[in-house]
Amino acid sequence: MIRWITAHQEYMEFSRAKSSFRTRNFYIPYLPDPKGPAVGITISKKVAGAVKRNRLKRRVRAWIRANSSALPSGLKMNIIARQGAAELLWPELSAQLGILEKCE
Repeated sequence: MIRWITAHQEYMEFSRAKSSFRTRNFYIPYLPDPKGPAVGITISKKVAGAVKRNRLKRRVRAWIRANSSALPSGLKMNIIARQGAAELLWPELSAQLGILEKCE
């Protein structure tokens, strides 16, 4: 079961993350977490307007729910969207977030 990060303090912990994944439209810092997988989503106003940001958040959450069994179990990660992420089609979004399935 995936735990969603909601507390500001947990998001601040990612400032000390030494490991990360990078794709063209996402930056994903991660930290070890013995409690199981935890995921946060960050999309700034620079990426798009409110409607597109909310749509992107829903799509990222849908991808995570669909692929939750393939995510690494001992990591806490924050998916940070970069410019252009709001315009991605579903296959492109899936391909870029698919990097999370390959990590151990």
